[in-house]
Amino acid sequence: MNKPFTPRPYQNLIINHELDMPRCNVWAGMGMGKTVATLTALEDLYMVGMETQPTLVLAPLRVARSTWPDEADKWNHFHNIDVQPIVGNVKERRDALKNTNASVFTTNYDNLVWLVETLGDKWPFATVIADESTRLKSFRLRKGGKRAAALAKVAHKHVRRWVNLTGTPSPNGLVDLWGQSWFIDQGERLGRTYSAFTSRWFNSIRFPGQS
Repeated sequence: MNKPFTPRPYQNLIINHELDMPRCNVWAGMGMGKTVATLTALEDLYMVGMETQPTLVLAPLRVARSTWPDEADKWNHFHNIDVQPIVGNVKERRDALKNTNASVFTTNYDNLVWLVETLGDKWPFATVIADESTRLKSFRLRKGGKRAAALAKVAHKHVRRWVNLTGTPSPNGLVDLWGQSWFIDQGERLGRTYSAFTSRWFNSIRFPGQS
């Protein structure tokens, strides 16, 4: 049986931030309720008609398959949220995309290249939630990771709202921030390219004996 949701003060901050900022980062630790807060923001957007197109959630496989659907079923204030995972084999994924009742679709990062190629210019998702957004840190305008590169083709062409969710935005240092942030603002804040970012904010150190 689902139960009423009373947001904690920091969850209200997350909800309001996502409502006020169409493209934003939410950096909050594990267990702080990022998922339910984000679903609540989506519920509000769908309820008042500010959003009418479906949402795509990108996440690790287990989180995409179970965590987001379970969280939507857990609370009784979701009237406009129906979560459909896009996981499994190709047939199962294609069938999942045909669910016209779903407002939120979830899939794992490994399916990104397939999803972008399958949907092409018929990309239906006006909102993208990147859960564990550090998976996008490898993005570069040239070369870089294949999954992030595929996502970049639609990120600013077809997507109006974008939220990066993570509790560890820079696990290997601040250099991890550029790839994720590009999906928010195309490098407006941190630099249009990764090399511009590192040249501006980091000093290279050469040790004795290095050329």
